[in-house]
Amino acid sequence: MSLTLEERQPRTDMEITSVDYGDTEVVVTAEGNMGEYGRVYASYHLSYNAEGTGGTYTAQGRGYIDADTMASGKAVGVWRREGSMIHMDELVNINDGTQNLGKIVINPIEKTMIMDVYVIS
Repeated sequence: MSLTLEERQPRTDMEITSVDYGDTEVVVTAEGNMGEYGRVYASYHLSYNAEGTGGTYTAQGRGYIDADTMASGKAVGVWRREGSMIHMDELVNINDGTQNLGKIVINPIEKTMIMDVYVIS
């Protein structure tokens, strides 16, 4: 069985603006321009697995499309570390009722987050 997904928008490069390490989770914040969602600000709360090499996460984001329009989204997902890179897979609910599948790669050395967003509904 195969699954074909439609891109919601072109690949997006986000800038990591902060990282806060705790005993049970790390919080990553990022911002960038995300096509139809405008200027986006997001925070990701990554919980560690027993080995500290992956785990689960939740996220919140706000997109400022224009002076009168804002989108908000909530996500849940799983993450894993491969070398210095963090790979994240998420399901996102947007306040307009749409749903996305997100594939994210964080490069902590470059302070970047690359996002691919696909249509679920």
